[in-house]
Amino acid sequence: MVVEKIKVMIIGNNDNRIYEIKSLLRTDRIAFVGFSKQDKIALEKAVGLKPNVILLQCDDDYRDAIDLAKKIYMKMPGCAVIFLCDYFDGSMIEEVMLAGVRKVLQLPIDVKILMENIEIAYNIEKSRLENADLTTANMQSRIITVFGAKGGIGKTTIAVNLAVLLAKMGKKVAIIDADLQFGDVNVYFDIDPKDTIAELSQGKDSGNIDAIKRIMALHFSGVSVVCAPKSPEYAEYVTATIVETMINTMRPYYDYVLVDTAPQFNDVTMAAIENANLVLLVAAPDISTLRNTKISLNILESLQQREKTEIIVNRLTKGMISIKDMQRVLGVQVKNTIALDFKIAANCHNKGLPIVLDSPKSEIGKDLVKLAKNVVSMIDDNV
Repeated sequence: MVVEKIKVMIIGNNDNRIYEIKSLLRTDRIAFVGFSKQDKIALEKAVGLKPNVILLQCDDDYRDAIDLAKKIYMKMPGCAVIFLCDYFDGSMIEEVMLAGVRKVLQLPIDVKILMENIEIAYNIEKSRLENADLTTANMQSRIITVFGAKGGIGKTTIAVNLAVLLAKMGKKVAIIDADLQFGDVNVYFDIDPKDTIAELSQGKDSGNIDAIKRIMALHFSGVSVVCAPKSPEYAEYVTATIVETMINTMRPYYDYVLVDTAPQFNDVTMAAIENANLVLLVAAPDISTLRNTKISLNILESLQQREKTEIIVNRLTKGMISIKDMQRVLGVQVKNTIALDFKIAANCHNKGLPIVLDSPKSEIGKDLVKLAKNVVSMIDDNV
C-alpha cells in the first residue's frame, strides 16, 4: 500500500533557518512543496500550493506570524500550522492557541521530534476537515450571483455598482460577466478588454488563478473584471464546468466574487446560481417582469435554491405597481428597492461610470448604498 505523503511548506524570513528546517524534511513521508517569505502574498502562495502542514519560522516578533496563522486557519481548512522559534515567550501561548496553531517547537530541533509533531498535526487537521461542514469551510469568500428573469431591467447596473461599493468597503472584489453572448459589464466600467473569458476557456486554464488574473481588467475602483466574449459566437467555448471551476478557483483570493448572468436558465447561469452564497433576483414593477419573476422563484424552489435568493425591485416609482401588490403576487417580502432615475442611469452608462461614483448623492445612488449594506448582512446569514 502506498502511504500518502504529507505536503509541507515553510514560511519565514530567516534564510539560514529556512534552509536548516528544509534539510530536516528529507524523508520518504514528506513532500516539500515550497517556501515563502512572511509577507503580504504568503497566504496567496500557501493557498496555491495547498500544503497539509505549514512550518512557520518565527523571530522575536510573533505578532505578524500570529496574524498569518489566523488567516491560514480560517481560509485553509485541512492545513495545520506549527511554529518553529529560537525562543518563545510563554505569555503568548494562549494567543497562539487561539490562532489555531497546533504546536510550538524550539529550534534547533531533532528530526525525529519534528517528524512526530508534523504527523500528529497532520492527522488532527485531517480529522477536523473530514468532520467539518464543508459548506462553511470558506467563510471569508462570498459568491453573489445576480440574475433577472427578463433582459433590460437593470441587472448589470446593480451588479456593477454593488461590486464598486463592496470594493469601497475595503473588500477584495471581482466580477465575472457570465452573460456570454451580450454581456456588457465592460461598457459600464469603460473597459476595452484585451482578453476575455473566451480566451481563458480556449486555453483550458480556468483552474489556474494566475491565468485568470492575466485575462482580468482592473478598474480604478479596485474591482477586477472578467469580461464576456467580444462576440456572441465565442460564447460556445465557455461551458458551465469552466465557469464553476473559475468561481471555485477564485474563492481563496477574493472577499466577494459577483457573477452577472444572462436572463435565462441555461447551464452557465445554473452553475453560477448553485455555487453562490447569495442569489439576487432582480425584478421590476411591470406585469411581464412580475410573471417571469414568479416563474423563476418556482424554478429556484424546485432546484432547492430558493432559500438563498433575495428579491430586488429595480426602477421603483409612484403610480406603478406598488410594493404591496408585488409582495402579494410573488408571495415573498421585498426588502430591497432601487428608485427609478432613467436620466442618471443612462448618463452614467454612457460615460462608463458606475452610478455610485458619478452620482452617489442621488436617490438611486443612496438606494444602491443601502442595498450593499443589506447584502453584506444577508450574505452572512446565507453562508
